[in-house]
Amino acid sequence: MSHAAILVVAPNGNDNHSGSKEAPFLTINKAQNVVRECIKDGMSQDITVYLRGGTYYVDETLQFDDRDSGRDGFRVSYRNFPGEAPLLVGGKQISHWESYKDSIWRAMVGQGCSFHTLYADGDRIPKARLPANGYFQVDESGESYHEGFKFHLDEIPFGSDLTNAQVFIWPGRGEWNWFSEMRAIDSIDYDKRFVRFKDPSIWDIGVGSRYYIQGSLHFLRSPEQFHLDETEGWLYYRPKSGKPLHQKIIAPTVTRLIELKGSNHESQVQHLTFSGLNLSCTDFFDEYKMIQEEPGLDNVERDEHREGLIYINYAEDIEISHCQIGNSGSCGIFMDHYAQNITIDGNHIEHLGYIGICASGFSPIQGSFTTAEASFTNKGHRITNNHIKHGGELVGHGCGILLYQSGDNDISHNTIAHMPRYGISLKGLRHKVMPLALYGIPVTWENHWDFLHTRNNRIAYNDISNVMTDSQDGGLIESWGVGIGNVIHGNHLHHSGIHFSYGFGIYLDDASDYFTVTNNVLSHLYSTGEGKLWMLIFSKGIGNRIQGNLLVSNPHAIAAIGTQEMAGEENKNIVVDGNIVYNSGYLYYFVNWREDKFAAADHNLYWRDDGLCKVAGKLPLDPCGQDRLGRSEYDWEAWRLLLNGKFDGHTLIADPLFIHVAEGDYRLQPNSPAYRLGWVNIDFGKIGPQ
Repeated sequence: MSHAAILVVAPNGNDNHSGSKEAPFLTINKAQNVVRECIKDGMSQDITVYLRGGTYYVDETLQFDDRDSGRDGFRVSYRNFPGEAPLLVGGKQISHWESYKDSIWRAMVGQGCSFHTLYADGDRIPKARLPANGYFQVDESGESYHEGFKFHLDEIPFGSDLTNAQVFIWPGRGEWNWFSEMRAIDSIDYDKRFVRFKDPSIWDIGVGSRYYIQGSLHFLRSPEQFHLDETEGWLYYRPKSGKPLHQKIIAPTVTRLIELKGSNHESQVQHLTFSGLNLSCTDFFDEYKMIQEEPGLDNVERDEHREGLIYINYAEDIEISHCQIGNSGSCGIFMDHYAQNITIDGNHIEHLGYIGICASGFSPIQGSFTTAEASFTNKGHRITNNHIKHGGELVGHGCGILLYQSGDNDISHNTIAHMPRYGISLKGLRHKVMPLALYGIPVTWENHWDFLHTRNNRIAYNDISNVMTDSQDGGLIESWGVGIGNVIHGNHLHHSGIHFSYGFGIYLDDASDYFTVTNNVLSHLYSTGEGKLWMLIFSKGIGNRIQGNLLVSNPHAIAAIGTQEMAGEENKNIVVDGNIVYNSGYLYYFVNWREDKFAAADHNLYWRDDGLCKVAGKLPLDPCGQDRLGRSEYDWEAWRLLLNGKFDGHTLIADPLFIHVAEGDYRLQPNSPAYRLGWVNIDFGKIGPQ
């Protein structure tokens, strides 16, 4: 402490005090203004603002800009007082409850008050909805595929007050559950059983599309839900049991709790640390529209939805460490366009309306750049040792970590669990949908990767489970239309089910090229309900290397390793070498075939309890049966004779001899045949937070 200037803030402080330990300030804003004055004249030492334990209610976003930056080689830090736990709450506590009727309570919050989620004793309380859990399904197409949908008889009670009602829906003709939307209702025609939206949906809505309806007092039938009457100013709440008088119920007042945003990309906020803080409670949106559909804006989040409990833009060298970040209406941390070298280390990030951590750069068609390199503005982040859990509570395609046009990042040693779609997702733009020129530069096959900045990312030693719980056509780790040089290494993907439609383990989707996928462990992935686990590692790109992975005890998988060429993006030159596959479906699955599909495939060890090894899909061979997806099975020896014996000449069909596979001990016994194939042991101790 003697090497830094110190200020102290406390819930019982006074902004007229000196800011010392004995006479602390009351507000963070007061400490911030004092720090700014200290910075003006230059820094000769670090500055630390300590927050004493207790609760700080935040009515307006705490904004930090370039005036708050450390300088002259020194940092500014906002952190917990040693041994104490300050809680910053982006909302106000609701009290003065009165009994209403039917176990419903209410409190006056004032006319015109508006919020879209609620928190009680640290748990999110959803809006009153039908059905209370799960989904209804669209009956059949209505007057327009986009303007609304037809519902089944008696699903929406006649006469319900739908003044502020909304529909959460998965557009996409029933099965394309890639993105969800929250749409305001314009009207309901009960005779035609047709719900009409105020604004059309982005995609078609067809038979079987899943939805629920929310936002009416008439729907408040189940415990732990709420309804806000904005016109009258009453908040209605049905507690789980008893009275809400002794609960701490928080209505959010902000969509961002902390904003770190410089003046522009030349005047960035930098050299700032936030550590040991408990940050909680922000609001959701009145509507949520999925990503933009205009050409070149695939996977680009709309401006109004680029939010996080911590929002970062025009920033460099920011550290967020050892914080509790939770109950966010949208994302936990959103690193927007101009964000570089952000460290996110050792945090617990939980109960998120949308994504845990999002790093989102510019689409190749956005911005007034003159070169591809100038548009590479979001990069160099270190996201490590975090626990990221329970995302996508309000947006159905939420995930743990999302990188969009963001590269040179280290994503390592995180635990990610309980996400409706991906664990980790890497996004960009496919070559075939790029414009003919970008920044005045003709786009060619040879240079198109220059414009794709989700590149050179290291995704390593993460523990990912219980994702893909409510979406489809995704994976625990997934990529689409990204740059080259990405590495997926040493991750453990486990105990995750495909609950709806189909999905994968590691999913290198369209135009995912030159990945290195090594030493990952995929275990106990499964199918449930209507879902089907397809391929454990699915490669659609060019030049991907799949080596030294352990795929064990995934009996529901169609295949261990699969490939597919589609959407005009080539799929070739894949290397598959030295993997262990144990009770995890076919060894390979080829949705389609070309002679250069595999550059090499060898030194693999395969076993399933019936002792048979087959490949499946579509090959220029005589089939020996039909596979589980309606294509063909092929005999192992026939596969090995293909292309003059090019593939799997040294691959063995033998038991790997795990130490104790039933207990999840996947270390190999010394006499395992894998060692004869050059197997290098996986260091299980490196997986997850360290």
